[in-house]
Amino acid sequence: METINTGLNGVPVCESGISVATADADGKPILVYRGYSIYDLVKGLFEETAYLLLNGELPNSEQLKSFDKTLKENRHLDKRVVEHLKTYPINVNRMDFLFTALSFARMYDEDYNNPLWQNSKADAMAFSRLIKTTGVRIGAKIPTIIAYGHRILNGKEPIPPDNNLSCAANFLHMMGIDADGTASKALDTTLTLYLDHTMNNSTFISRVAASARPDPYGPFIAAGVGLKGVLHGGANEMASHMFDGIKSAAKVEHYVLERMERGDVVFGFGHRLSAYKTGVESRVIISEGIARELAAAKKAAELMNIYDKLKQTMMSEKVEERKRRTPNLDLPVAVIYKVLGIPVEWNTPIFQASRHFGWVAHMAEQ
Repeated sequence: METINTGLNGVPVCESGISVATADADGKPILVYRGYSIYDLVKGLFEETAYLLLNGELPNSEQLKSFDKTLKENRHLDKRVVEHLKTYPINVNRMDFLFTALSFARMYDEDYNNPLWQNSKADAMAFSRLIKTTGVRIGAKIPTIIAYGHRILNGKEPIPPDNNLSCAANFLHMMGIDADGTASKALDTTLTLYLDHTMNNSTFISRVAASARPDPYGPFIAAGVGLKGVLHGGANEMASHMFDGIKSAAKVEHYVLERMERGDVVFGFGHRLSAYKTGVESRVIISEGIARELAAAKKAAELMNIYDKLKQTMMSEKVEERKRRTPNLDLPVAVIYKVLGIPVEWNTPIFQASRHFGWVAHMAEQ
């Protein structure tokens, strides 16, 4: 017997109150977290919006202080985990590095042997709380794993976390990147923009894995495998490599048209949501403004020249109408991370450092 199997594109999966991709008063695409406009949320810290996704409401000053304290207390890695990080081959894919290290680090989490997940009739709210508490603890370690990995794989000593710094500022500090407040805020904003985006590939994986009620850690490791893909999170690395390959704005048109003729993907453009294919979405507008300011301040104008020429070409009459696309978030973030001095191979792990909290929110909600 044979059957025809189709993918899930366009198939309703669940109801969720976490994020919505909708239209603003002018009909332009806008991302909304828990009812709040992304334009408002980026004015605050990443930690505030992460709390919002997990708890359904923005924190007051005491709640934010408590949440921030929990994150900072869990930034540090067990010495055995640090020694484990030194065993990876230098050429390891950085996403493989991250989710393998996370799988090892979870064994030292205080709830690793908690039997609640093995009880199929356990109280749903209790299990939801377990997902959130373990998820926050593990999520706090992801930036440290990334930064330590970067330093170790380059033959350098890790830089310990600084609990006087915010999540974004501390990450740049641990990476050994000199950063002022503008740079830290730029990274902080990208983390907020990456937190969640409706029922994407990795979020769907996290929900499917969680539906079998494994331990609280496995679903976000499984989700990381999906995020690694070049048609999902890994596309941000491909977009960054594209800038390196083009080198100058004068070569953009030839690059785009040649790839179009071959039927290849031009990374940094297009989206599964049809509204994003012809309308520039809110996350792109926000991050493009940041990229433009950073590039001007750091004398990286050619990056934005390439960016602008790519946008112009992809929406021009030289590209078939059915193939015309507006930028997605990967394009401006590629510029931001380049200007900040973040090595391209860590772009997708940084994406996971943010999206992890979206996965945890979805798992807990489910």
